[in-house]
Amino acid sequence: MKELDYFFPKTLEEALQIKNELKGSIRVIAGGTDLVVRLKQDQVNEDMLLDVSRLEELKGIEDKGDMIYIGAGTTHTEILENPLIKDKAPILYDAVKSIGSPQIRNIGTIGGNVANASPAGDSIPALFVLLAKLHLKSVDGVRSVPIEDFFLGPGKTAIKDNEIIIGIELDKMQEKDIGFFRKVGQRKGTAISVVNAAVRLTKDSVPNKFSKAFVALGAVAPTVVRAKIVENAILSETLDSLDKIMYISRLVYREVSPITDVRGSLEYRRDVSINIVYEGLADLFLNGFRR
Repeated sequence: MKELDYFFPKTLEEALQIKNELKGSIRVIAGGTDLVVRLKQDQVNEDMLLDVSRLEELKGIEDKGDMIYIGAGTTHTEILENPLIKDKAPILYDAVKSIGSPQIRNIGTIGGNVANASPAGDSIPALFVLLAKLHLKSVDGVRSVPIEDFFLGPGKTAIKDNEIIIGIELDKMQEKDIGFFRKVGQRKGTAISVVNAAVRLTKDSVPNKFSKAFVALGAVAPTVVRAKIVENAILSETLDSLDKIMYISRLVYREVSPITDVRGSLEYRRDVSINIVYEGLADLFLNGFRR
């Protein structure tokens, strides 16, 4: 494997100074759960590592009124153990619960899952439908980037060479909000998603109608995608039958552009995309659209 120089800053300020000086030559890691795999596959271009795993400034979950703030260095296990996430962001809770094994969740971080920019990253569709914003910091200051604008392609993001992800801010789900996260992998447990999907709906005063709809799909395109054709169909229809839900779900076919790889063919991914959206919406319908 490739040999790398290693930096272990004690403060965020120190980390930002190092990142600013070395820029594109250094890679930020927190849990590092993906790093060994990438090293073995010779997919790490940088010559140095900046380990931010012990920076307390990057940890924690805060209640911000209508929003939730999650420090980028917060582990998946810490997210699952926080009652605010389970109560007010259950879609993210279910997504994080599906990530890897308990050992991986104990070490891996939400910031790392996002920064890897994998189209199959399980937390990302949930963050899409919760309208998350990424807070990026450099020696020049802090800026916020909507999560939909952050991903440029597989492994590619809008983060600048001297920036570090410091946190993620996302919508709280309100009383009228319902939704789900689902994934299909090759096996249970630690499987990487063949397809994953997240949906958030806001109930209207009219039964089986919705005033807002957010649908995101992963592992079906170079980046996670918002299925806006499906969203518009949900808003324009009354979801009062499984036939209507099937009609809407089939529109997913027009939103995805998957590839064939070792985890699934193009055709299989398209079919699964339709099926998991249908199954999720059907479950909500059969449960009376209750949380």
